[in-house]
Amino acid sequence: MTMNKRLVCSVALVIGLVTGGVALEATQSVGKVALENIEQTVLRISPKGLSIIGNAEGCRLDPYTCPAGRPTNGIGNTHGVQEKKVSLEQVAKDWVKNVEGAEQCIRQAEIAAKKVMTQGQFDAFTSFSFNTGCQRLRQNRNGSTTQIYRYLQQGQFTQACDQLPRWIYGGGVKLKGLVHRREQEYARCMALD
Repeated sequence: MTMNKRLVCSVALVIGLVTGGVALEATQSVGKVALENIEQTVLRISPKGLSIIGNAEGCRLDPYTCPAGRPTNGIGNTHGVQEKKVSLEQVAKDWVKNVEGAEQCIRQAEIAAKKVMTQGQFDAFTSFSFNTGCQRLRQNRNGSTTQIYRYLQQGQFTQACDQLPRWIYGGGVKLKGLVHRREQEYARCMALD
């Protein structure tokens, strides 16, 4: 019998590395990332938003295959994954890079809308974009614009929030993990902070 040892890491610890120890429930933008040896990086997402992403994705130091069939490590990282264990510092650096990409997607929708989202809306949609990828957030499989992205571009952010609970299927199957994640994103999206 072969035993596969999973090397799990702490999402809270990684958030602490990224934020410099700011409380997980903080709802203000992270701002300048606290990691050493990383470019001047500023994240707009809050620690609370990072918690939603991190707790939904989980954290693994060893590579594994995600439900979408992609080699993955860290906190949902699918870029440059090698067949070896990574450090907590590398997990944090990869995560910051990936969150930056999700933020960029959401900022582009804000620019199109000519409106600024609340912190909760930005957190929720950054988590959503991190999960689905920017391309899938924007387009249906047939190439048409998704309803959620149409609302985002039109600045109808509350209506876009209302779309989140619909995105709970993976491969045509309703997934409990996505149901929980969308509940968290929806609550954050509707928060008044």
